[in-house]
Amino acid sequence: MEYTIVDGERYLEEIKKLDREISYSFVRFSIPYEDFAKRHEELFGELLSHGEHKFFAALDEKGKLLGHVWVCLTLDTVDYVKIAYIYDIEVIKKARGLGIGSALLRRAEAWAREKGAKKVVLRVEVDNPAVKWYEERGYQARALIMEKLLDVKN
Repeated sequence: MEYTIVDGERYLEEIKKLDREISYSFVRFSIPYEDFAKRHEELFGELLSHGEHKFFAALDEKGKLLGHVWVCLTLDTVDYVKIAYIYDIEVIKKARGLGIGSALLRRAEAWAREKGAKKVVLRVEVDNPAVKWYEERGYQARALIMEKLLDVKN
């Protein structure tokens, strides 16, 4: 399958839809999809209101979205240097294993370098198979995000 990596801002609605569909599969608390979709839209807008954002999209030969990466320039809270935080990198199931994710990641890293970022940071669940994928691309654990689930009534 042929693909190209392009600036993704004009595909933002498609990117949000893909992210919403994939992200819902990771939700650990019971929430109806309609409520999740509303919260997803609100969070997307909130995140876009801070920092400098860039989207890159992978498109097939017909212009169909195969995947995307969302990166944001911000300030590191430990080292106090400009960093690129990857909010999202996703590829549709039928297009996985073709190098699309790697191409998107390389493009996001190149953009971050151009913008003066000193490092790229991302969050991935510890049981996500993507951990190994990131390690193969030079990423390494520096910190551990810890959480405690609270017994909260909805």
